[in-house]
Amino acid sequence: MVVLVCLRALRSVLAIPLLLLSVDLAVWNFAQLAWQRSGLVEWHLIDMVASPLGTVLAFHFMLAFLGQSRRLRWVLHGAYAIFGFLAFLPAAAELSPVMRRLAFSWVWRVPFFTGLLLFSAVATVLLVAHLRRAVRAEERHRTWLVLAGVVVIAPLAATEIWADIGFHVPRMGSLGIFGFNAILMTAAFRFRLLDRSLSSITALSALALGALGAAAYLTVFRFFGSHTALLVFGTVTVTLVMLAAGRLVAVIILGRRDQLLRLATLGRFAAQLGHDLRNPLAALKGATQFLREERRQGRSIDDRTEFLDLLRDQIDRLLGVVEDYQRLGRIEPVRAPVQLNDVVRQLVTLEAFASGERISVRAELSPDLPSCLVDRDLVAGALENLLQNAFEAIPAAGAVVVRTGCVNEPRRLIVSVHDTGVGMSPRTRARALDDFFTTKAGGSGLGLAFVRRVAEVHHGDLTLASREGRGTTVTLSLPIE
Repeated sequence: MVVLVCLRALRSVLAIPLLLLSVDLAVWNFAQLAWQRSGLVEWHLIDMVASPLGTVLAFHFMLAFLGQSRRLRWVLHGAYAIFGFLAFLPAAAELSPVMRRLAFSWVWRVPFFTGLLLFSAVATVLLVAHLRRAVRAEERHRTWLVLAGVVVIAPLAATEIWADIGFHVPRMGSLGIFGFNAILMTAAFRFRLLDRSLSSITALSALALGALGAAAYLTVFRFFGSHTALLVFGTVTVTLVMLAAGRLVAVIILGRRDQLLRLATLGRFAAQLGHDLRNPLAALKGATQFLREERRQGRSIDDRTEFLDLLRDQIDRLLGVVEDYQRLGRIEPVRAPVQLNDVVRQLVTLEAFASGERISVRAELSPDLPSCLVDRDLVAGALENLLQNAFEAIPAAGAVVVRTGCVNEPRRLIVSVHDTGVGMSPRTRARALDDFFTTKAGGSGLGLAFVRRVAEVHHGDLTLASREGRGTTVTLSLPIE
């Protein structure tokens, strides 16, 4: 799983928690093996450090999968604080006899066992609720598999605690980890858990690197298992070599992807700039050709002042385009009183013609909306981006509704764009406002990020609500003053 994430999914919202969880589970499994083979209690302490960390990392992974990491961040922070303290006790056991006694007492076992059951139950409830809301079959399959992973690993991991307490139960934590990873791999390759298609070459590369790493660890343990210092040195060396190899491969892959993304973005930017410059340049060329032909035929151009005015106007227009692009790149607002309803009404009228008959576009404008101090061009550009995204999200027939309103605490104007399109998965929704993030084959990932920056420079806010199969609503709020 570590190699797979490094190769293909470092930009996924699941990448960091899944990467850390996989490393933690590998450390836990190896410490269990070393403890059972050598009998050294130090390995058991490492296992006790990894166990609570694995629990909170698994909970973090579940929240990231559900797109709830930000909304439930205080619950997540509390879980990290509690399980971080439980990991600290065995980590400090070698430094203090008091910590050692606490680590092997009920002070460690009872909170860990209680927390494991509690967070497993919370994750199960959230996954079941998400499963009931999921519309797309692929998302339901992903959710079923992640739910199966929780059901597999939680009770089997609990057997380790029961055995430590003194009950005669088989230790099945390793089996739970094996089943959990097998389920996640199935979800990643069969149902795009990481929101990316994974090829057979990726699978073979991950399998080969993972197998080499596992073989290296077992070889080190086989030859240096009785010598703690050499064993630690060997495992650390293998870890560093694997991390270096994984980072090298990831950098190469991500470097190529970023280069292609920048080139594609530059191409789209150049195409839009060329479109904006073409009309004034055509007017300049036509006027100069006309005046030149007049001079060639010996006619005076003294009475052709309208062409000189045309030349001046088009030059001013070109300078305005360049200035607008520079300002849009920097996103520096030039504020003036703007009636938001007028901006929305004009955009909806234009976009209604562009969208054709398959998509209905309408505006629901709040009456007597006060003016606000904003940059009209930036706000219009942001709304145009939202409308374009709404049209692209509707594969067949559908509707787009633009609403305006006003709230008093604090005093803000609200404009929202709602579409009846395909909606977003929780992972996509969590990253939709990030720079360069896109799920479209030809997308640049700059649209919603631009809208977010427009909201920020006006001291406003941008929120997004979306469900797969139910459409998306993006709301832009702007302060009145």
